[in-house]
Amino acid sequence: MRSLLFLAVLLALPLAAFAQPAPERVRFESLDLVEGEPVRIEGLLFVPEGAAPEGGRAAVIALHGCGGIYSDAKGREGRLSARHAAQARSLVAAGYAVLLPDSFGPRGRREVCTIPSAERTIRPAQRRLDALGALRWLGRQADIDPSRIALLGWSHGGSTTLAAVNAADPQVAAFREARDAPPFFRTAIAFYPGCNVSLRDARWKPAVPLAILIGADDDWTPAAPCEALGVRGRDAKWPLEVTVYPGAHHGFDAPGGEVRLLRNVPNGAKPGEGVHVGPNPKAREEANAKVAAILREALAR
Repeated sequence: MRSLLFLAVLLALPLAAFAQPAPERVRFESLDLVEGEPVRIEGLLFVPEGAAPEGGRAAVIALHGCGGIYSDAKGREGRLSARHAAQARSLVAAGYAVLLPDSFGPRGRREVCTIPSAERTIRPAQRRLDALGALRWLGRQADIDPSRIALLGWSHGGSTTLAAVNAADPQVAAFREARDAPPFFRTAIAFYPGCNVSLRDARWKPAVPLAILIGADDDWTPAAPCEALGVRGRDAKWPLEVTVYPGAHHGFDAPGGEVRLLRNVPNGAKPGEGVHVGPNPKAREEANAKVAAILREALAR
């Protein structure tokens, strides 16, 4: 009860009160170009208190879903969403620096959840270039160990994660092979991504160890394509693990609330009928434990 009360107080605070010291608002260049100029991405950088260890801190780049990084609750606009606040706090407590890029704001959008997929102008294929720009920028910070950076994404950000670590993608390959290339992501984790695009691409394969965490009852980004991708990976001996949580819907790792039907989402398994979103405490606990274990092993010196 005490921890729940603390979380409620935490989420009621303005962004500056989220942590001590407060998260830094940062800007960096995406590899995405508009009229020949790189898109300037804004983000929030959370850093644990105290001096960085020798060699720098390990870090996590966390990619928001189709709703953006900020809350959509009335009166709470401009404040970090509950999911991102909870996950950032957990990661910082574990000793990681956390960069939360905002791919939507600089492109004039707050969210894309309510836009039909065919009409979206911001896609994972673009956002993978934001992720690569974030990796390049973060690795150049004095207190960050560039060889110990992980990628984590939710939903639209999970799909972006799959795109960003695609070893067969020409732009990803060019980034990794450049003479001045930073160390690539050490590992990647995707919460309930849309796996169809990767599944349809016969060349797709992960360049780093990748974990996909998805709910069996997800009717927004169904589990079946991710399971099929997992089977392909198992046959090809890829460093890919797909975990499906029984009884869990999209957004099962939300820190609070209940499962609800969002009728204003035009995409999903049954277009026009809405999608179910909400927490599953058991799945959330198991997934968060898995994330902690993956990062602990992958980001060790």
